[in-house]
Amino acid sequence: MQSDQELSFLLQEGEGYQIEFKEKLSNFDKEIVAFANSLGGSVFIGVLDTGEIKGIEITNALKSEVIDIAHNCDPSIKIELVAHSKERVLQVKVSEGLDKPYRCRDGFFLRIGPSSQKLKRDEIISLINSSGKIQFDQTLNVSFEYPKDFSREALTEFLKYCGIMTGLSYEDILINLGVAKKEKNKLLFTNAGILFFAKFPQHFFPESYTTVVRYASEDRFSILDKQDIYGNLITQIEQSLNFILRNITVQINTNFPLKQSLARHQNIYEYPVSALREGIINAVMHRDYYYGHSHTYIHIYPDYIDIQNPGGLFSGLTIEDLGKRSVRRNRLIADLLHHAKYIERVGSGFDRMERALQENHNPPLEVQATNFFDIRFYKRLPEISTQHLTPRQAALIRLVQNREIISKKDAVLALNISDDTAIRELNILLQLKLIKKTGKGKAVRYSNNA
Repeated sequence: MQSDQELSFLLQEGEGYQIEFKEKLSNFDKEIVAFANSLGGSVFIGVLDTGEIKGIEITNALKSEVIDIAHNCDPSIKIELVAHSKERVLQVKVSEGLDKPYRCRDGFFLRIGPSSQKLKRDEIISLINSSGKIQFDQTLNVSFEYPKDFSREALTEFLKYCGIMTGLSYEDILINLGVAKKEKNKLLFTNAGILFFAKFPQHFFPESYTTVVRYASEDRFSILDKQDIYGNLITQIEQSLNFILRNITVQINTNFPLKQSLARHQNIYEYPVSALREGIINAVMHRDYYYGHSHTYIHIYPDYIDIQNPGGLFSGLTIEDLGKRSVRRNRLIADLLHHAKYIERVGSGFDRMERALQENHNPPLEVQATNFFDIRFYKRLPEISTQHLTPRQAALIRLVQNREIISKKDAVLALNISDDTAIRELNILLQLKLIKKTGKGKAVRYSNNA
């Protein structure tokens, strides 16, 4: 049981993300639902909003009523009662729910700051999705009509990618792939089945397409080429890659003996094709398809390429986990791409991208994850020595030599550049092995690679 001193401290702290004061039990159910849908918290019954103790008679009847309210939520909420008898305050402790989302008779609520707010439809969907309880791609879609909306050509092409030859009927193939289910003599498609095998998937999911744009400059003012790519997910992957390849430069590697056939010449792209392909597949496979306000974007700038998809990191993952842990937002979509030989299903995509970039003399990729997931690829570096550095890069080298150890902030202040520019230039110097990096996060430092 908490001491009176601890109770006094909490009352002085006031209402917040995990503390709620209530004079009596009115609307008590929405408060515990909000805490269960969030990170948990405590409701103090017998306390005014101001933090002043009003007091309440703590009887067995009161405790039973509180327990009944928690039990009648859907699903029921586990609570712990702490009676502060001296102050006549009943504390109801609510842990973060393991079976989200929770609701009471008035709906779904979530703790936002010091108040409990009712969720709208899209917010409820987002909460369900983030809990991992319902997978978008595995959900059956009653709007899809088979065979009217079904593309035989898409399935035939998919089977070619898979290397599968079969005499099964289309229905049996779809059921065996896990993208359809027979119910009452009707074939119902999953959302993944629609994204792969519908005649026009965007009829069902308007934002499930990819826009690829090439710009003349970083400010996006002048567009040189643009394409909105519709169709199934494999079509989007292939056409997106083709768009990029026709919009980036390629060199002929003639570093072969003259007696060798010209057929031995190799194309060297500004960006490794395998890394770009992995980046596009990652965007299509891991995007949040519940997010209906944006689609996948690929931005091609003069010096780098951004691949962006709606939906940040999947719940429980961090950027540091990329390449180390395999967690899939859309398991059925990942399964289908694995069958079609697009992925290995072991979480090695980021390792392959990094390796391809390094072998092609590109700087390391950069990743940002907020509501969107963004992979940035920087253009290939020439195989050069230090005399080919830009004036800014040369200035950074001199800064490192003079100070021995610098931070990103040192580079920003000394060269009067942005954080992004400083990181990009430092990554180039790292790729050229002219400097080395130590530490993590805010403790990262750069020094001579001597």
